Amino acid sequence: MSCKELIDSLRKGADERISKLWEDAEHEAGAARADIARKLGQQRGDGEKQLAAAARIAEVKALSEANNQARALRLAAEKELADQLLAAALSSLRALRTRDYEAVFGRLSRELPALAWQTVRVNPDDVALAKRIFPDAAVVGDRNITGGVDAATEDGAIRVVNTLEKRLERAWSELLPGLIRDVYEEAGHGAPAGP
Repeated sequence: MSCKELIDSLRKGADERISKLWEDAEHEAGAARADIARKLGQQRGDGEKQLAAAARIAEVKALSEANNQARALRLAAEKELADQLLAAALSSLRALRTRDYEAVFGRLSRELPALAWQTVRVNPDDVALAKRIFPDAAVVGDRNITGGVDAATEDGAIRVVNTLEKRLERAWSELLPGLIRDVYEEAGHGAPAGP
């Protein structure tokens, strides 16, 4: 074999090897590109899932905060309503003095235990009536009492408050839910929302 043939043969072998190397390199590069594209797609999908999860969390948090604010506003409105209803109830106690009040006063007085009352507080309009029922006690007029009796034994060791205000105070927790329900129904909003 001549030198030229040998060089041509070596060149041809080198060209085939270079061609094979290029082919292998292009194949590996294509596989690497495909792998990178697959990984990018997977990361994009993971990112979208994380973004969707973060959006759901933010939505739940915002909804929870809105519900808490709505609940706080509703509770504040119901507290204001309860205060207004109590003020209205207290101011309407005066109406209980108009019809057969002397009998009402007598019943409230008789509910007291039979003790030696030293001081009896009553509405100033009831002083004369109280002096007849409690002749041995010091009867004091008190404008804060609409009706009824606030009686104390010597040195205040025993005190019984049986006034219209105190009776309303004792019954208020039972009366208030019904009153609020009536207000909601009258306003056309149905029943008040639960806690």
